[in-house]
Amino acid sequence: MPPMHYLPGKFAMALLIAGGMAIAGCHPQQVPGSTPSGDQSQDNPIAEPSSSEDATPTPIAAVQEIIATPVSVTLDQGEPMPAQLNQALAYGDRVSTEDQALAEVKLVNGPVFRLGGQASLTLRPNQLLLNAGQMITWVEGTLTTPVEIVTPAGIAGIRGTTVFVNIDEDPAAPVEFFAWEGQVAFRLVAGGEEILLNSGEQLFVFPGEQDIDALRQRVQPLDRATALQRLAQSPLLNGFSRPIPTRPELEATVDTLD
Repeated sequence: MPPMHYLPGKFAMALLIAGGMAIAGCHPQQVPGSTPSGDQSQDNPIAEPSSSEDATPTPIAAVQEIIATPVSVTLDQGEPMPAQLNQALAYGDRVSTEDQALAEVKLVNGPVFRLGGQASLTLRPNQLLLNAGQMITWVEGTLTTPVEIVTPAGIAGIRGTTVFVNIDEDPAAPVEFFAWEGQVAFRLVAGGEEILLNSGEQLFVFPGEQDIDALRQRVQPLDRATALQRLAQSPLLNGFSRPIPTRPELEATVDTLD
């Protein structure tokens, strides 16, 4: 049997080890490479992590005109709110119109668009996502980067032209693409070949259509009577404080139609 004085010494050593582990457990873990909390000198500052929520979105467009209400904007995935004149917009923001309301928005890279009807449009890099309503788009100055109009039925490429798009309230109805002047390059959402619409030509595309050759056969000029009626009565052309800058080109297109 071991000596009696050995047991207290062993017990004391066990207590000492356990106490040391407990004290060590009370200190927070230090991230490798970081400065200890007691030595936060100016030469070694601890940088706070940047938050994307704190970053101000870069404005890429502005509301130029509001005709009647309601015109609403949804900023940074927030709640819809009434649009304000000269309001800055960023990627991801949405503009909506209801009833007889109209709105005009100018993008910093050249395109300008007007919305009407039960319209809803979201701004994306180099894309205008039109989910509903009517829109007319043109380019002021030089188009610095290609811009596309994305709809449920297909995509229209803006090439320094004036293009009209109409999405009917009936989701089963075809989407109308009309090249008022210049060329519009249409392609299906899934990609593939393009169809070029020249001045005065229109195309109706049902959501879900996939036969690009059949669509190409359906491209046809708008008749002169309908074009004249639109030129005289369309709210998107006539409901704003200033005429659309490309109106002379639109009138020249009408003169070529039968």
